[in-house]
Amino acid sequence: MKKIFPGTAVIIVLLTFGGCQKFDFWDHHHNPGEKIPDAQVATDWYKLQLRFLLERNSTFNGVNFSYLGIALYESVQPGIKNAVSLSKKLYQMPEMPAPENNKSYNWVESANAAMASLLRAYNTGLTAANLASIDSMENAYNQKLNQGPGTESFSRSQAFGRSIATTVYNWSLTDNFNPSNTGYIPPVFFGAWVPTPPAFANGINPYVKNARPLLAEDATSIAPPPPFPYSEEVNSDFYKMVKQVYDVNKALTQEQKDIALFWVDQGNGVGYTPQGHDFSIITQAIEQSHANLAEAAETYAKAGIAEREGTIICFRSKYEYNQMRPVTYIQKLIEPAWLPFIVTPPHPEYPAAHAFITGSVMEAASEVLGDKLKVTDHTYDFRGWAPKTFNGLFKAAEEAGISRLYGGIHYLPSINMGLKLGHDLGEKIGRIRLTPY
Repeated sequence: MKKIFPGTAVIIVLLTFGGCQKFDFWDHHHNPGEKIPDAQVATDWYKLQLRFLLERNSTFNGVNFSYLGIALYESVQPGIKNAVSLSKKLYQMPEMPAPENNKSYNWVESANAAMASLLRAYNTGLTAANLASIDSMENAYNQKLNQGPGTESFSRSQAFGRSIATTVYNWSLTDNFNPSNTGYIPPVFFGAWVPTPPAFANGINPYVKNARPLLAEDATSIAPPPPFPYSEEVNSDFYKMVKQVYDVNKALTQEQKDIALFWVDQGNGVGYTPQGHDFSIITQAIEQSHANLAEAAETYAKAGIAEREGTIICFRSKYEYNQMRPVTYIQKLIEPAWLPFIVTPPHPEYPAAHAFITGSVMEAASEVLGDKLKVTDHTYDFRGWAPKTFNGLFKAAEEAGISRLYGGIHYLPSINMGLKLGHDLGEKIGRIRLTPY
């Protein structure tokens, strides 16, 4: 029985941290006298990855944010006092390279080398300008760090970071994550999902359910069944659930329209992918909370694990139940020419992915940064949207979820279930103990 879980060529980097230091043992809780580097090396690299996603000049599978976060954490983990490797916590994760005993390391340089290596590895189709941006950022940190006292640790730290990146990347090649839909034939039954207008594209991610999870217990995890059986009877619960979507869309306020459009996240020149928007918010939360590098590495790792784990469980559930989208039902039984406010993505309806996956990411990050952290999202300032302030990261997930009702593409029970499952999954991942504190 399945387990149910409720382009410029260069970048100018403003290096604000001090001169090269030996951060051999940081104190995770800021004990006096312990020097902890800030998070800028991490946030700079994530911003560059986000820029590549926005440009759409490269191919980057969003679930690889999990491996970026894991590698970032592993590249600095030996410097975090009493911290353990994620290889002791994650399913089939290999043992990571170990630093040499009684040798000094600069963990900022280790992180810099690891991230540079993985951005080159995980992005395909990079332009010459993109590659120059990676080189420019890596070199800017190298020049800052490879000087003054402690330079003997520079090459050692750089080699360690690259060895972490290589080990994580090679591990990722065995994860059986298949984003293709080649050969997929949707099942046919009364009330089944069918391709939706305007493109009537075949379902995406039907084989993601077979990917290796990062937590062994999630190998067969799946959402509970949808709450209402399919019915075309006017007085049925299913009809009423669909009619709610129709009624809401017929009377959308400007505020509701703006919320729907803010969270479209369909890439292709419109904005970020859903994963890109998630990690844009996480990056801003790290900056706005003034997190140090240890905290940022743990946050990115756990948020990335949640992104991947949530994706696997959510899409496994979608293709288990194959619930029909609102547009199909409404055009058949209520209004033949009706279209949702935003375009329906090509995959089954239940559970709502924005609610589930964004919910898991935000809750996992909240467990590290604090559930009361106020964060202001500037992700779409460049599109003319006013920034949004959320009194807690999970509040962003709640708005992402309800945006899909306003967009006309999800039923409210699917959104509520997605938020519940996302919260529970994110909480579980966020509470993975990496230090004794």
